[in-house]
Amino acid sequence: MNVTQEKLTDLTSKLTIEIVEQDYQPQVKKALNSHQQKAHVPGFRPGKVPFGMIQKMYGKAVLLDEVNKLLSDALNKHIEENKLDILGQPIPLDGENNVADFDKAKDFTFYFELAVAPEFALNLSKAKVTNYLITVGDAMVQKSVDSLLERFKEEDKPAELNQDLFDKVYGKDAVKSETEFRERIRKEGERMYQQQADRRFAQDAIQAVVDATKFDLPDDFLKRWLYISNREKDLTQEQIHADYDKYRNMLKWQLIEGKIIKENDIRVDRNDVKEYYINHVVSQYFPIPEDDEGRKRIDQFAETMMQNQEETKQIYDAVYDMKVMAVLRAGMKISDKKIDFDDYVNMLKKEHDQNTETHEKQ
Repeated sequence: MNVTQEKLTDLTSKLTIEIVEQDYQPQVKKALNSHQQKAHVPGFRPGKVPFGMIQKMYGKAVLLDEVNKLLSDALNKHIEENKLDILGQPIPLDGENNVADFDKAKDFTFYFELAVAPEFALNLSKAKVTNYLITVGDAMVQKSVDSLLERFKEEDKPAELNQDLFDKVYGKDAVKSETEFRERIRKEGERMYQQQADRRFAQDAIQAVVDATKFDLPDDFLKRWLYISNREKDLTQEQIHADYDKYRNMLKWQLIEGKIIKENDIRVDRNDVKEYYINHVVSQYFPIPEDDEGRKRIDQFAETMMQNQEETKQIYDAVYDMKVMAVLRAGMKISDKKIDFDDYVNMLKKEHDQNTETHEKQ
């Protein structure tokens, strides 16, 4: 078997894989012998069916299977040995005679096109993004206060802004004045709404880095690969063309993220995942104890949660995202902007309406 690589463009190459009879014949014969031992054909005892009949019954299917295995192994070995950082998967090369005659031919030649990831420099300081810091105004605090007064009223007796209400909402003596009560409502609101703004920041940061990082991609190859790899989803070439900018941005970010992880040696281990469970899941329901015995119980609880493999896999990904985002925050040009939550919501609505209008015009 022979594999050769010929450069087509800076990022794409033609692979030629030549398979001759001696490459596959031993495996084909072994597979047919196995069929012969297992075959049940009327008029013949098990294991005594003539080899020629077995070859006629199964020969072509076995040949196809073994040649495909050799092709797959040859592709993977070539990529691994040459340390190729490929995009997508190799695809049959257009315009080549890539249809093998398995009825007559004994030697076969296959042609593939593959694309490799581009080399690029990462300079996060070129990316600029606004970091919205959410504030909660007196009007929104009053809405929350009114809601709590309604929630804790008793039949015909309205609730009052007093220590009894403060204790019911936050626990005994945790809040000791109306001023503290309103301030705690404000801070809790800001913390909750800031989480939404942080998700927006992450999206904006990623897009800013993608826009600021310039490199070419083999677009024609990627469009063909997307079409071939999504045939089962009935994705048309027209749909791929219409949505290609989204695919392209996603792939650019994957490449950028991979470079960030490699250059910063970002890793996530079990301890990272456990700390995430404790600080982002357990802490929502229980106060994190400071004593050793209490901490031990929380650790055990987190260990139990980590037995859910599917959820833990998602946590691994979340921790990677957090560490990558920390690198972005450290390297990008970030402008902090305080904004009232109501104004923030109105801004998002205006952006949504503008995007919808733009999409409808296209």
